[in-house]
Amino acid sequence: MVHKNSKWNISLERGEEIAHKYIIEILEDSKNNMTSLSELIISLNQRTRHIKLAHHKKKKPIHVYLKCVYGSVINFLDSFDFYGIIHKNNDIYVKLFDSHILKSSNMRTLHNDWIILDEDEFIIV
Repeated sequence: MVHKNSKWNISLERGEEIAHKYIIEILEDSKNNMTSLSELIISLNQRTRHIKLAHHKKKKPIHVYLKCVYGSVINFLDSFDFYGIIHKNNDIYVKLFDSHILKSSNMRTLHNDWIILDEDEFIIV
């Protein structure tokens, strides 16, 4: 369940930026750019423990932030094309499809020779 009135100490954009940065690092460090969802969540929480994420002034791990804002970690990952969700042997795996993903400061994604823009970044004439 997604909570719309959650009081987090970071913006949606900053939370997304932090999540992408560390998820991509973890998947790039994994064999075949793939790891189980449970290992990803454990690694993500460990690598981001220095970041102070607070919900109603109480410190929370990043997976709680993703669950609260997106409904689940799977929903967050599934909303981006460069992550893949694989169901195999009663386990869920996450795969990074392209390890050459670069992020700019305003979260435009450079993917190979493509630049994916948000709707707000262009004007239809």
